[in-house]
Amino acid sequence: MTDGTRGGDTPGGDTRGWDGERLAEIAGRYGTPVHVLDIARAERAADDLLAALGGLGRPGRVYYSVKTNYLPYLLERFAGRGLGADVVSGYELRAALRAGFAPRDIVFNGPVKTEDELALAVRESVRVNIDGEHEIAALERAAASAGVTAEVGLRLFPGVPVATSSDPAFVAAAERTAVRGRFGWPTGSQELERVVGAIRAAPHLRLTAVHAHLGSQIVFPDLLLAALDPVLAEAARLGVREVNIGGGFGVPGILRPRGSDRSPGPGLDPAAFLTSVDKRMAELGLADAVVACEPGRLLVSDAMCLLTRVMSRKELPDSRWLILDAGHHIAPWTGTGEVHRFQPVGRDFSPDLVPWSLAGPLCYEADIHAPDSDLPADLNVGDLLVMHDSGAYALGRSNNFIRMRAGVVAIEGERADVVWRAETDEDVFRFAVAPS
Repeated sequence: MTDGTRGGDTPGGDTRGWDGERLAEIAGRYGTPVHVLDIARAERAADDLLAALGGLGRPGRVYYSVKTNYLPYLLERFAGRGLGADVVSGYELRAALRAGFAPRDIVFNGPVKTEDELALAVRESVRVNIDGEHEIAALERAAASAGVTAEVGLRLFPGVPVATSSDPAFVAAAERTAVRGRFGWPTGSQELERVVGAIRAAPHLRLTAVHAHLGSQIVFPDLLLAALDPVLAEAARLGVREVNIGGGFGVPGILRPRGSDRSPGPGLDPAAFLTSVDKRMAELGLADAVVACEPGRLLVSDAMCLLTRVMSRKELPDSRWLILDAGHHIAPWTGTGEVHRFQPVGRDFSPDLVPWSLAGPLCYEADIHAPDSDLPADLNVGDLLVMHDSGAYALGRSNNFIRMRAGVVAIEGERADVVWRAETDEDVFRFAVAPS
């Protein structure tokens, strides 16, 4: 067994390519909790996906999902790498423009877009994927005012689930959720025909794309391909130039239980899946159409990890607890919908593993990362743990309930730089206004 500080196999798991000694140095220098971003990991993931698209023999585009991690440092690197941006709010659109994404490489999605946001998109020549019927009139007004013809896309949903389980209750719930989609319009429906007709009747709009995003952490490629088939068929019928198949490609670093199932499968292989999509598009007569996707988690999940220290250890008659300084205020998805791997670094640990319950520091009963995690028996106050795969949604969904948001240290080669500072008291209370 190798020393945990050197990043080899250690009790409780391996460091998955992270340098454990360096992580311990960063924790010692910057304190905990703190996220560490390895920009090379993110760039490799982006390059791999671009290469997979480039090998299809048809035009392809990657729109990085900005909501997944809006760190400006990361956005700038992705823009320089040749990626586009998928945004779902006005401030994300402005962030993408500031980061250097070309307007033609930005797509504006989302169920709510204000008139001002739509006007900004039209002025900047950013394509909007229509998700609300009222957007058509607002976009027509903005395009007419600007004297341009605006390209628009249309969000669709097929009403087909992309996850399954041996648990019948989960399957039934997934089927109900898929049919009751609230994003876009159902394929093959009268509602879709009405919306298409309204777009085509608008003199300053041109329908050039369709879009579908069918879930998150999808690990069943056959189900996803079957669900996309009605979307691809609509794209062929409508004669659009681009088909955006969305994101949600599952990664191997997290576990999202499906009902009683604890092992829903490994991550989805994007290259193999895109090859299947390409083949089906050709069969439907979409040989020249652009295939696009909008991944987030796939590109950034394992590019960041979260360093956290043990603040309290409790061994009780019916439970064994480690209380950490990182909780749901900076990792709101752990324990509630995702299982992440925790691994100790910083010293040699006992080879004896015992089940620990891992909790955060919040005075809130649901602040639990894992009810049982096999970790070294000698873990104690002050020890350092790595929570893997913190790159997706760590910033955008964090909050300052009881404790404050964590910072981000980016590593590149020998450099380690703070690229997002930790929150302070002044940040928390800066909105306070004394009554007049």
